[in-house]
Amino acid sequence: MTAHPKALILGIDGGSLAMMEPLIARGLLPHLATLLGQSMYGTTTTTWPAHTAPGWSTFVTARRPGGHGVYQFFGTQEADYGDRLTGTGDFGCSTIWEWLAQQGWSAGIINVPMSHPPRELPGYQVTWPLERTLRFSSPPTLLGEMSRAGAPFMPDIMAMFQGDHGYLDKALANVAARGRSIVHLMERHETDVVMAVITEIDRICHHYWHFADDCHPRHTAPDRAEWGDAVELIHRAVDAVIGAVLARVGDDTPVMLVSDHGLGQGRLNLGVNSVLAETGLLAVRPGEGGHAGWFDAGGATVDFERTRAYMPTPGCYGVNLNLAGRQHSGLVRADEKAALTAELSDLFLSLRAPDSGSPVFAAVLPRAEAYPGEMSRTAPDLLLVPADEGVLADPGLSGGVWRPSEQTGMHRYAGLWAYRSPRVPAGRREEPVALCDLAPTLLHDLGLRHPAAVHGRPVPEVLDAGAGPLPFLPDPGAPEPHPKDTARSLREDDLTARTLSAMGYL
Repeated sequence: MTAHPKALILGIDGGSLAMMEPLIARGLLPHLATLLGQSMYGTTTTTWPAHTAPGWSTFVTARRPGGHGVYQFFGTQEADYGDRLTGTGDFGCSTIWEWLAQQGWSAGIINVPMSHPPRELPGYQVTWPLERTLRFSSPPTLLGEMSRAGAPFMPDIMAMFQGDHGYLDKALANVAARGRSIVHLMERHETDVVMAVITEIDRICHHYWHFADDCHPRHTAPDRAEWGDAVELIHRAVDAVIGAVLARVGDDTPVMLVSDHGLGQGRLNLGVNSVLAETGLLAVRPGEGGHAGWFDAGGATVDFERTRAYMPTPGCYGVNLNLAGRQHSGLVRADEKAALTAELSDLFLSLRAPDSGSPVFAAVLPRAEAYPGEMSRTAPDLLLVPADEGVLADPGLSGGVWRPSEQTGMHRYAGLWAYRSPRVPAGRREEPVALCDLAPTLLHDLGLRHPAAVHGRPVPEVLDAGAGPLPFLPDPGAPEPHPKDTARSLREDDLTARTLSAMGYL
């Protein structure tokens, strides 16, 4: 056994108090109940869109997306309309890991989304690749060591839902395996901070929500009774892992619990590019386009030489203008931008969900307003801010404007946070905390500094419990890309395409 870490960060992808508190009230999540009882906790405001990629990137950089530059699993301003996968090389800024290293602290990083490829950092990393690879640990020998010790680690892309609801058994087994891996690394590799993320709650809620939700339009009796309890079962499995991990740290060890977004009922998919096609702002032609797969459907493809606006990637809730001089086939002139932006805003604000008659979008924001910061240049030109979080905006051309969603549970803007520290009073904080505030909160409580340029600041109660504001840390800037970092596209890895499609992300 090695020494305890000085701090522990536990991430739950898709975790929310709205799901957990009823289970806690029934006595089903004893370890989470104990942790919340010892912590200051509440909800977070995450990112628009509420999504894994910008969410975890916002947490580790303490910057909103305009400051770090990650908006989705894919680049959203690709001149060739491509499907380039994003990763650590896309951060336009430093992260908490560099700030810790600057101050002499090491970190163990386990399964944190958008952490691949590994960087040069003190400690160890088991990263989160969006591609089929065996090179997702640092040191490279770490994966073999874990396997030999009976704690093998499966990358998340290999452990996602594949379209078969028998996945529940695999998900429960994988959560238990994640727990063994985390405990092994904590026991055998001493670091000052450990951060581990468990992703299976998100995966289960996306595809089993309708079995348990009597009000869901697709509610049906499951083929197997336990599928109706899948959301409860996966929370209980995660609770067991949290208990096992907390048993490896001291009672006075600061522990931060955080999620990237919440989850709730999902009903419909809106084909944004189909909307644009119906209004003549996007054109199609017969044949294969050779662009990202979501621009092709049924023998037709987007004709970018006649297209004025398009949604660039799944899940980004964005629309790009096809600008002359920026996109390869751009035709929108600079003097046309204002009028086209106004036309797009009117179009999307007029949309109503067919099942409720309610507005789909609350606002259409230009990127300078939606994503202020040095990395806004890599953001979509317009952000569609949801008014109805049960509607998923996607770029697909097949299926028309509206179709039932493959994801019966969808992301929500409200996530969760909890912080246990001997210096911080326990209790629920009613006012939400911004996701970008949480890393500065942890650092301040540990007596560590962060750069002035970050958007986040320590939660006032934690700031007041300490010695007051600390001097800012000189910003190390964005790390130089590793020589082995190469941009990969979705089409280069069929496993990634099939998996993300089965998850409903494509």
